[in-house]
Amino acid sequence: MADQGLSRRELLKKAGLGGAVLLGGSVLGSTARGAAAGGESSEYSHGDEHASRTLVGDEVLDAVYGHSGVPVGLESDALDAATYPPEPDGKPAGAVREVEIAVEERLIEVADGVQFQAWTYNGTVPGPTIRATEGDTIKIHFENRTGHSHNLHFHGAHRPEHDGWEPIPAGGETTYVIEAGPAGVHPYHCHTAPLAEHVSRGLYGTMIVDPVGGRPPAKEVSLLLSGFSNDEIGRNGVVAWNGVSGFFHAHPIKVERGEPVRVYVTNMLEYEPVGSFHLHAETFDCYPAGMGDQPAFREDTIALAMGQRAMIEFTLPHYGRYMFHPHQHWLADRGAMGWFAAV
Repeated sequence: MADQGLSRRELLKKAGLGGAVLLGGSVLGSTARGAAAGGESSEYSHGDEHASRTLVGDEVLDAVYGHSGVPVGLESDALDAATYPPEPDGKPAGAVREVEIAVEERLIEVADGVQFQAWTYNGTVPGPTIRATEGDTIKIHFENRTGHSHNLHFHGAHRPEHDGWEPIPAGGETTYVIEAGPAGVHPYHCHTAPLAEHVSRGLYGTMIVDPVGGRPPAKEVSLLLSGFSNDEIGRNGVVAWNGVSGFFHAHPIKVERGEPVRVYVTNMLEYEPVGSFHLHAETFDCYPAGMGDQPAFREDTIALAMGQRAMIEFTLPHYGRYMFHPHQHWLADRGAMGWFAAV
């Protein structure tokens, strides 16, 4: 699609309704019909004789929703640490948890052939997912291993003297002590001026706080929206869930059909007034602000200002792929489009 410089609408207009366009050696429209006619089975449709009727072939996906692609050689489990939160460890409420966080500069590949000089927490963008139970004490030993001042600020409720806004100079270290809470999902990020640069360079992550007694069992997923900017790619020229453009387009998030799914969604996309999360072909129960004991409403799209988050819950009743992306389509086009695959 990008090779011809044509929009999807232009492609379809040239094809005519129900027609086909030759693009990159594949024919738009014919692949999906071949699957519906009983072609080779897919890992996303096994077990359901009707699932292939809604199957979309990879050739069509790449033609219509193609982008710069994921870095070559990046395996399907490369983002597991960011995507699948650590499971609750069963420690009694009020436990003391020790966490090590270091700021390091890393050259990372955020899309195929796109290198980005990042500031990172523990070498990754986003930083490590922290999990605790409401009321736990979290002690974060923080080291600044760079030549710039940095720090660590948590959203949520805690004592102000450990709020993390004071700059920690190059080579410095400190210990933050906070009480985990309230129950829900809270971002953390650098709060050193200029804030926009420090956040947009990669200094952010997610903290999940479980209520005492936990939540009902579910397949849990964490999705953090962010962007990457430099002189070559422009402001937010690359947009990603969990740090790599297009990763969940190439590697859908697999869940069991009918299995409860809980997604912690966080928007840390700097330089944009608003982001969002939209799920295709299904609706979800939404806990706005990522907190609360009961969902506030049912939706298929939730808007999030920068730093906002939500917890959503759903099940996927049919085998197949369910698209997700921000409903600001220019963000999806820059790499923030992905799939849940019900298997």
